Amino acid sequence: MKMMKRKLTVVLAMIPLIAGCTGLPDRKPDPQRRFKGLGCVLVVDAMRDVEVLGLNFYDDRGYEIYGSAGQSIRNRSIFALGGIYVPVTVRATWRDSTKSIWGKMNMEFNGNIIGDYTFPVAERIPDEVLNDIRQHGGNLRLKFRVKSDGVLFGWDIERAGRNLSVHSNPGGDFKEAHISRGKVVEKGWYIDKQSGQKIETDY
Repeated sequence: MKMMKRKLTVVLAMIPLIAGCTGLPDRKPDPQRRFKGLGCVLVVDAMRDVEVLGLNFYDDRGYEIYGSAGQSIRNRSIFALGGIYVPVTVRATWRDSTKSIWGKMNMEFNGNIIGDYTFPVAERIPDEVLNDIRQHGGNLRLKFRVKSDGVLFGWDIERAGRNLSVHSNPGGDFKEAHISRGKVVEKGWYIDKQSGQKIETDY
């Protein structure tokens, strides 16, 4: 009997050690919790003199969040991001054809892929921007500008103005120019990834 008690005591003493070695790994924090309750707007355009065909954006789950037969600076797209899911990463592909086909989960474009880039999104957006929206209202804009060798990603806050929307707290790889009545009021910029320099633009 005493021997059985000793064995039971030893087993009970080892339980915390066994749990520490064989327990389930800690869950990774949910990256979507930071964006809970926020409204998001998607903005997509392209660098001047750049036009790509058969453009698709996919989030980290593999869902298409944007598609365009042809993307350039002339056909800028702005729309609400449904489901309030801010992509952890975005994969952008474009092709040599505008012919559409039915893909695994949605319509895609046929032809050879000539551009294929995946980049982080959610983790780059600062908490300060999200806190500002929660305190003062507004929407989070996720902005994508296609270039010949990749995609620039940026963000800002959009709030309603008297006649037009007002944008603040820009960050990321680029900022579009502020144009009023056909005139450039404030120049935009983008970060050249090779040199790291900020280059001004008028669009």
